[in-house]
Amino acid sequence: MINRMKYSIEIYFLLLIVILIITDIIILYDIPFLRQILAFITFTTLPGILILAILKLNNLGFLKWFVLIVGISIAFLMFGGLFINFSYPLIQKPLSLMPILVFFNILLVLLIIIAYCKNKDDAGFFSNFDIDLDLRNKLTSVFFFPILFPFAAVFGTFLMNTQENNIIILVMLLLIPIYIITIFYFSDQVHEATYPVAIWMIGLSLLLMHGLTSNHIMGRDIHGEYYCFQLVLDDFHWDISKNYDANNSCLSVTILPMIYYTLSNISSEYIFKLFYGLIGSITPLVVYIISKKYIGVKYAAIAALLFIFQFAFIYSQQSSTKQEIAIVFFALCILIFFDLKISLLNKRVLLSIFMFSVIVSHYTTSYVFFIYLVIASIVNKFEKLRNNDTMKKPINMSVTFLFFSVIFFWCSQITSVPFSSGIFFFKQTLANLCNFFIEETRNTAELNVVGKGLEQASIPNLISVLVHDAIFLTIGIGVLSILVYKTYKKRFETEYYIGVLTYIGLLISFVALPFVSKGYGGTRFFLQTLVFLAPIFVIGGNTIAKLIRKPGLDVMILLILLISGFSCVTYLTYHWYNIPASPDYENDGPNRDEYYIYDRELISATWLKTHGQPNSKVYKDFHASKRLLLAYGLNNPFKYAMLTNKSSDGYIYLTHVNVNDKEVYSNYRTSTNISDYSGLFENRWIIYNNGGSIIYG
Repeated sequence: MINRMKYSIEIYFLLLIVILIITDIIILYDIPFLRQILAFITFTTLPGILILAILKLNNLGFLKWFVLIVGISIAFLMFGGLFINFSYPLIQKPLSLMPILVFFNILLVLLIIIAYCKNKDDAGFFSNFDIDLDLRNKLTSVFFFPILFPFAAVFGTFLMNTQENNIIILVMLLLIPIYIITIFYFSDQVHEATYPVAIWMIGLSLLLMHGLTSNHIMGRDIHGEYYCFQLVLDDFHWDISKNYDANNSCLSVTILPMIYYTLSNISSEYIFKLFYGLIGSITPLVVYIISKKYIGVKYAAIAALLFIFQFAFIYSQQSSTKQEIAIVFFALCILIFFDLKISLLNKRVLLSIFMFSVIVSHYTTSYVFFIYLVIASIVNKFEKLRNNDTMKKPINMSVTFLFFSVIFFWCSQITSVPFSSGIFFFKQTLANLCNFFIEETRNTAELNVVGKGLEQASIPNLISVLVHDAIFLTIGIGVLSILVYKTYKKRFETEYYIGVLTYIGLLISFVALPFVSKGYGGTRFFLQTLVFLAPIFVIGGNTIAKLIRKPGLDVMILLILLISGFSCVTYLTYHWYNIPASPDYENDGPNRDEYYIYDRELISATWLKTHGQPNSKVYKDFHASKRLLLAYGLNNPFKYAMLTNKSSDGYIYLTHVNVNDKEVYSNYRTSTNISDYSGLFENRWIIYNNGGSIIYG
């Protein structure tokens, strides 16, 4: 038996070496399609597999093992890339293919050797691969059906991009709530493994639906993030001094995409559009694992779905890809904090990896995380002194001080910009306290939550506000429940209570304090809070059902809220009222106008760069800036000016919306008819026209 076990382990590690070699060969010979797939899969899983094997974490269970290997592997790529980046100028292009491939191969081979030596006599080595998939007497169809959702998202966006046919996407968006209702209605006949499969497939399909819309990156922050990635791509070297921008300080949008680009040779935009969606899709699984400990399998699935049905999750590329990666690491930190099966030593190792990864991925996520650590460590210190407790906890003063030290070192001493931005944010919040009652100091979304500005709102917008207020109220009832009822007090650790109360307090500050929501969007912050608050939402639903003396209706109440939220955040409610709001399946509307970038717009801008006079003025509307930034990147030869009626020398660049819809945007949402700018076109000639963009000279 022992010899057979050793033989099996040897085959396992030999197989890992073979996979690495095959991947290297495919990368070096640049075999299309296979290179993109294998490079991504191998380097997004293999480092994590080996590091967990070295730590001898062999009894985690497959799902937890899977999310951890992805998180560790991404951290490995970021910090490995940062390490080899420091070889400059000894290596002129440290992030080019050969330095990266050689360096990572040496590291991975060393990890394979160490992992084998640590596990060659471990009888429980393959425990992580034990999956109970006995579907006998269970509904097999509901287990396999959600696999169709990602395919529908890919095919649906292809049809929408090429033919403006939204039927596949709409069918998918209708089937998702029907499927959810089905698995909960037949919950007694559904295998437990169905829930994480459903969560992963639904989350991935929604990320792909938005990520693959258009052939180009879509959103606001993402364009600045992509520009910083291009700075690295230009030299195959990350240099913070090249652009003192907060985005350039985040390894999640500089070194990480550079590593993926170098290894996979995929179109650079599809790293943000596709690869980041695949990575971000594991976060709901982490939320599911965390929630399952406190509320059970079925309710944990509801908690994870609440996380998925958030604007900042579905449109993460639009909101912030750096936050998307940081939230993965943040959720994994929370998972490790409250996992009882992982030893304290291994917790410290994993927490070091994930906490440092949060810091280098996104400054704001790490600042908010730090607030929680400070409060939790202070409370734990007082409890330890009061109870004379000698047991070491994962959250303590040492961990918090280490986290602060790394934040200060990275954000202040190495990159400097995030630290300055944080100080500015704090100063502005304090300075605006005197404007406490002035509505303009808060975002519209946060004001809508408390009923401000709804007088002129459309019916779908009013429905959205009411639904989200109902969700917030349910979470609030859940918070009161865990504080009042003894049955809940026994379930949650002190640190979890602290996390819930800390993030509830910070959420309230987004509405109460001026400037806070202006400085950092509430929808983005709410997504981070749901790592703690998602299971509390479920508890709130349970409490509501008990208060109305219908405890058996708790799932129905929660599903009504969930599906209502889903229809709002995917803009289905707007679609039924014939209001074009979705950037993904509508061919019109302000969101589509802003985010969707057409090939012809970039072709037109490229033509202008080739034939235009350098240093000339280019007149354009508000949304055109993204098109020109994407087209020119680091090599912008022109000066920009907003369209006005004042005639002046220079070119006029018109986008698809300007040409075909006759609309000109002066800001994010305000548009006027192009005829209002007729004076600008006097004495000018069309020098380029491709049907989707026009240039006047």
